[in-house]
Amino acid sequence: MEKQIVNMLNEIQRNIKELDSNVKELDCSMKELESNMKELKSDVQADMKELRTDLRGEMKELKTDVQADMIALKTDVKDIKETVNRIEASQTEDVIAMLKAGTQRSETDFRYLNTRITDIDKRVFTLENRAEDNR
Repeated sequence: MEKQIVNMLNEIQRNIKELDSNVKELDCSMKELESNMKELKSDVQADMKELRTDLRGEMKELKTDVQADMIALKTDVKDIKETVNRIEASQTEDVIAMLKAGTQRSETDFRYLNTRITDIDKRVFTLENRAEDNR
């Protein structure tokens, strides 16, 4: 019986040593996992910082491009407004010039017709006088 107890004690000691070894192995694995987690966290933080820096740079570049485009757009709009104003002003001047030309033609036609009527009136008067004289 004593031998059985000694065997049991030896087996318990082996199990305890094995358990102790497993605990040490688990502890080592946990430390390795913890180290890997810290390294991963550090890598992620570095990547995030780099991503933020890149994003800020791209946003600044985009902002600069948009501002340049806005300046060009404002210049184009200003040029278009000036062109429209010039066209509107010249349209008024063109209409006035056409009206003046039409008025001059009308006056010329009026004078021509007036002169012709006067000449015809003189002829009719002369013919009437001749006809009365011949009677």
